Amino acid sequence: AAFSGRPPTPSASHALRASLREMAEFLAETSAWAVLATVLSLLVGVAVLFRRRGSSASAANGANGFEGKRERIAYEDLVDPKVRSNHLAFNEMLHRSFAGQQFVPVSGEDGCFVVFDYATAKLVLNDHSHFSSNPFPDNRLVALNTMSKADHARVLRYVHGHYAQDEVGSLEDRIREIIERCTDDLEQGRVDVARWAKRVHMAVSLTQLGVDLGGCGVGGGESRRESWDWKRVDEVIDLNDAMVYLVAPLGGVGRRYEELPPAQWLQVLAGLLRSIPATLAMAWRLGLRCTWEIIRPDVTVLLPPRRPRMGLWWHPELLQLVPRYFLALHDLLGDGTTEKGPVPGIRKGVDSGDLQLAEALTLMVQLMVNMTSANALANMVFRLATEPEAAKAAAEEPDCLAAAFVQEVLRLDAPLQRNPRRVAKRPEGKWAGTPLKESDTVLVFIGAANMDPAVFPEPAKFRLDRDCGDKAALSFGSGMHYCLGSNVVKLEMRCALEILLQRFASVELKSGQRLDDVDVGNWGFRSLEVDLRRR
Repeated sequence: AAFSGRPPTPSASHALRASLREMAEFLAETSAWAVLATVLSLLVGVAVLFRRRGSSASAANGANGFEGKRERIAYEDLVDPKVRSNHLAFNEMLHRSFAGQQFVPVSGEDGCFVVFDYATAKLVLNDHSHFSSNPFPDNRLVALNTMSKADHARVLRYVHGHYAQDEVGSLEDRIREIIERCTDDLEQGRVDVARWAKRVHMAVSLTQLGVDLGGCGVGGGESRRESWDWKRVDEVIDLNDAMVYLVAPLGGVGRRYEELPPAQWLQVLAGLLRSIPATLAMAWRLGLRCTWEIIRPDVTVLLPPRRPRMGLWWHPELLQLVPRYFLALHDLLGDGTTEKGPVPGIRKGVDSGDLQLAEALTLMVQLMVNMTSANALANMVFRLATEPEAAKAAAEEPDCLAAAFVQEVLRLDAPLQRNPRRVAKRPEGKWAGTPLKESDTVLVFIGAANMDPAVFPEPAKFRLDRDCGDKAALSFGSGMHYCLGSNVVKLEMRCALEILLQRFASVELKSGQRLDDVDVGNWGFRSLEVDLRRR
């Protein structure tokens, strides 16, 4: 319903209610709810206590501030909100302090290393033999960008054509319409820049998937502008954000288990129990195997890995949203009225048996990943406000400088500052002399690589005249897992930049709060307020 705006068919709804009613009656008669609660309580409690005892002792706090040089990087730096809020200064410090060092060990986090220079970062991102993009040692199903080379090629072919430059370009009129409407709300103060950016990209993503956004007025023309309702889009945004909070390890490693409050396992248990009805419905409709492959309670809750540590332990109140999100995705996948975009092809892949249902649904999650793309849009507005000379130049010569403005935003303000890799096998060849061992974690600091002075002169300056030859910024990654949606994001940014420059004489910063408590290294805004002055 979150996507289609329509309730399930009466027959399906009746069957589901009847099945759940029978299940509930059985559980009530046998007191299975009480047994289940007791078992879950014991298992979760034991798992948390085991992890609290098994974690290494806390290292000394990293040095405050990023001026001068540092002797080490500490675990605390990876999860410190101050670092996340001042990541560009931290990136500069890395180059001052550790120049010439390929892999910087993280104090207090054994087997974890930071890569920050451009050359090494690109080598690691391109070497899929030694460095797996799936940070979890159990190789659980996460997303397209964490799949093995063979699985990645098999799954990608169902969607790749829809994200090619020409195909994306055919959506430009729709993208401009969405941005114009969202910018109306931004100008009138109904939303801030952070929400504006999220709405822009999610509406574009849903449109590209073939979802009818008629209820939001998209594609309805001027006559429907006053009736546009963004509640459905906002609902999907919030579900998408919740998945990031739950799955992604904060800072790239995740907060330590021993930092959990003493009674936090009770909150986790409460979150699990609240999610049971929706999980049962998910298992009934998607099948037990598919539900298990997506949720994997054995490695997410009962026996979680030493590293990375997922965010669910800190946000158990969001657990009940997981089955809700995947049920909505399943409805979209099964909606026979969706004839455009990649969904029909994904559906055929499932029907043919070439795609597992769990693969198809996690692929659809990635196609709607919203946070990093929204970061890019919000960062661009921030630079319009803080780089007035560059904004003026882009406004005067948009055909020449708009693309350069977008590229410089993506370089300096990489929307995802870090990208985790796991050492998949014993280092050989060019990696033989490094301190790496199999199963180690390597955090590729993409934002720092984009500020490597050996590649980008005056890296902290926002310049529209950069000519770095073939050494493009690594903001969208490199190699096999180069961002599938890069063409969409760049088109959104260019269209948004042109619309903002055409409509407003200036963009002035009022206030802003950076994201500092979610995901591996999102570089965006929790809130961003600006004053827009009409031309």
